[in-house]
Amino acid sequence: MSPGDNERIQPVSEVVREAAAIADPDGADAAIGALVEIYEDDDRPSTAVEDLLGTLLASAEGIDLEGDEGGVEVTAAAAAWLAHNPAQANGHERDHVLREGARIAYRGKPPEQVEAWLAGRGIKP
Repeated sequence: MSPGDNERIQPVSEVVREAAAIADPDGADAAIGALVEIYEDDDRPSTAVEDLLGTLLASAEGIDLEGDEGGVEVTAAAAAWLAHNPAQANGHERDHVLREGARIAYRGKPPEQVEAWLAGRGIKP
């Protein structure tokens, strides 16, 4: 990007949808689908939402009351990461987006269900 170019700020709905497509490309995970549904009409600029990460993780926790569905948490973390890294969203590398989202969300120490979900997909946290 050259100086003076303006990046388009994605709405919350778009970063959540994009993160879900990265985390669950087949759309088979109901918890991830529920996260997308919650935010499907959220047109707020993703970078303007105060504590976007906290908001998305709280929604993920509300979906996964037992705390055993790491995928929805990883998706929430990836959406927050994508909101602040839009240039990397185009042609994104799946593992990178998921790993970086989790790393930042959990300050390098993701909970067991997140580590297990990532490891199950061959991604080292």
